[in-house]
Amino acid sequence: MTLAEALEPLHRSYLRRLDEMVARLPEGAALSERTTRDDDGRLVLGEDGLPLRFDVADARDGHTWEVHGARPDEPLQREVRVGRVEVRLEAGNWEELPVVCVFDGRPLPEDAEALATLLRAFTIFAWYGGFAGARAARGAPGADRWTGRAHGIRVELRDGELWAVLDLGTCPPAAVEALCTALSGYCEERVPLAYLRLGGKP
Repeated sequence: MTLAEALEPLHRSYLRRLDEMVARLPEGAALSERTTRDDDGRLVLGEDGLPLRFDVADARDGHTWEVHGARPDEPLQREVRVGRVEVRLEAGNWEELPVVCVFDGRPLPEDAEALATLLRAFTIFAWYGGFAGARAARGAPGADRWTGRAHGIRVELRDGELWAVLDLGTCPPAAVEALCTALSGYCEERVPLAYLRLGGKP
């Protein structure tokens, strides 16, 4: 089983929650995955430096909603290997998915920064729709309203572990597999990771 296949339930559950949120609004009132602009028309940036992108907004008054699962969703498999990276999967939510890179020992500052840069670069690429073409076709009404883009990231170093919490938005699971392939390259060129954890408590 591929990593993308193992993560599919998390992605599918998030899309279902989005569809349910849109269904609560009158027809034509829902705006999906729109960016936020200030009074001067400039993009409003979040703490991660990326423009804010809300899950759902009401076109009538501009009210916005962020969808969050009431409980974590289970992956189809608990362990997958992607190249040099052992990926351990735990239950989690697609819209707030921890990505914990566990080093084999304490990393040098430049190695930790290089890894943080890789994770940020992945998120920026995904924010602009770099993986949107990998979306699977869905039969649900209005499924084409979702852009296949990520929404944001938080990154910090915690005692030999680099923690990122990704808001993957409607970005497809294939994107996370591509990220892990890049992390395998990082392990080859920089320093090895003991393992990578996806999911669990943020």
